Amino acid sequence: MPHLHPIFGHLLFLRKVAATLPENTIMHNVMWKIAREHFPGGLYYLNLWPFSATILIVCNAYAASQVEHFNLGKPKSVVGPIDTIAGGPSLLTQEGSEWKRWRRLFSKGFSAGHLLSLAPSIAEEIAVFRGLLVSKCQDTGRSDIFQMEESTVRMTFDVIARVVMDKRLHYQVCDNPLAAALRSSVEWTSWRGQLNPFAMLSIRPLVHWRNSRVMNRYIGQEIDKRVSESKLGNQTSSDAGDQSKSILSLLINDLLGEADSTDPNGHIKPDVRTAMCSQVRGFLLGGHDSSSGALTYCYLLLARHQTAHSRLLTEHDAVFGKDYSKALALIQADPHKLNQLPYTAAFIKETLRLFPPAGGMQQGRSGVCLVDEEGRRFPTENCGIWTVSQGIHYQERYWVEPEAFLPERWLAGPEDPLYAGGPRTKGAWRPFEQGPRNCIGQTLVMLELKIALVLTAREIDVVPAYEEWDSLHVKNDRTIKTVNGNRAYQEEKIAAHPADGFPVRVELRVKRARDGDSRPLHP
Repeated sequence: MPHLHPIFGHLLFLRKVAATLPENTIMHNVMWKIAREHFPGGLYYLNLWPFSATILIVCNAYAASQVEHFNLGKPKSVVGPIDTIAGGPSLLTQEGSEWKRWRRLFSKGFSAGHLLSLAPSIAEEIAVFRGLLVSKCQDTGRSDIFQMEESTVRMTFDVIARVVMDKRLHYQVCDNPLAAALRSSVEWTSWRGQLNPFAMLSIRPLVHWRNSRVMNRYIGQEIDKRVSESKLGNQTSSDAGDQSKSILSLLINDLLGEADSTDPNGHIKPDVRTAMCSQVRGFLLGGHDSSSGALTYCYLLLARHQTAHSRLLTEHDAVFGKDYSKALALIQADPHKLNQLPYTAAFIKETLRLFPPAGGMQQGRSGVCLVDEEGRRFPTENCGIWTVSQGIHYQERYWVEPEAFLPERWLAGPEDPLYAGGPRTKGAWRPFEQGPRNCIGQTLVMLELKIALVLTAREIDVVPAYEEWDSLHVKNDRTIKTVNGNRAYQEEKIAAHPADGFPVRVELRVKRARDGDSRPLHP
């Protein structure tokens, strides 16, 4: 571990390292910088008393793969804030038999086959996003500068609500009470509240109470609606095609068949209904935030890498035809076409390698030790375990040219040095974590990103505009504005997002072609 100060532990050391990076960068970047400069083995302890217990930082794929097998829960410092937003335990924080039960109940809805059947609905929401981007270019073919993150957040919120509840929120075109309440709860959540004796003196608890009532009332109405539909469908044996395919509807169908979930009259028990609300809130939280950040980074890398950009567009032309205006109809008619996009999938996977949305945090326990390749043992009792995805994704021991954007590594064969499927990279790609508790929504994220790129990339160029943004916001000037030379560094939020809301201009590609403009979109 770093040198331990007798009073401040590692806080002064951490502050010194953090001072070399932008003040709002995601903490994963700080932890990876420490590992890179001081602990090449990729494992080290940080004593952060009084703000948290000692943390074992894991920037080592071999050790991270061990964490998966111990069935460790999350520390209280993580569980408390997430449960506050979700209104109770959800798949994000549950443990043991309760987690297994709900994971089993939701596994059908998040299966690849079922999600593909929802692709037409997902595409309908993303088509709204595409239309709004095009409308920004109406007068000149080029938009004013704007922060794209808000647009992607609203789109991904519409998508996750549609997938989970079969509910169109229209959040992209107007405000919505459910979305507003959840995002307000995120903004008001203190990740250090339990360590701060004055936290309860603020209005934060009242804000959460109000937001929780709004969310539970809204979600509860959708649950009741889907329960009625399910019962009516069972009574009339109606065509399955007329019934909702939402994840919530599948869950309700299963719960109505469980004696433990229903009362003697066949109604879902109140405690089960409350648990369903928390699960839905958990999905809304995780399902919109990580997808939004990932999509913005896809656009950033499209702008930076013209060869990859061209290859992606060529693949879309080959599968959907050169008339991009027909892409929505083709997806809705035959969603399986989305499985014919190997380069697009590789592009997304490489984006997630360079810009993973989050890491993993577990609570260690007595008897659990992580062991590195040299046989050194790292006890975890009374420690948090923080798996830092960036610290694994950027290491040469796992990846050829780890800092380069090379989608080809995901298409290479075993004989190619770039090959990403061999022993060298085992356990080293972790944007959704791995093992039994990996992200249940990862297939949805991949599907959503594919559809978004198919519907927008051939028509619209997203041009990062950080230099212009900085010139317009000199009053908020920060001394350090890049991480490893990247101005669009990951900013600390629930999941990682590009700094400053990702300021961009969008341009219609047909206008760029007409003007003969073939310049790179980003230096």
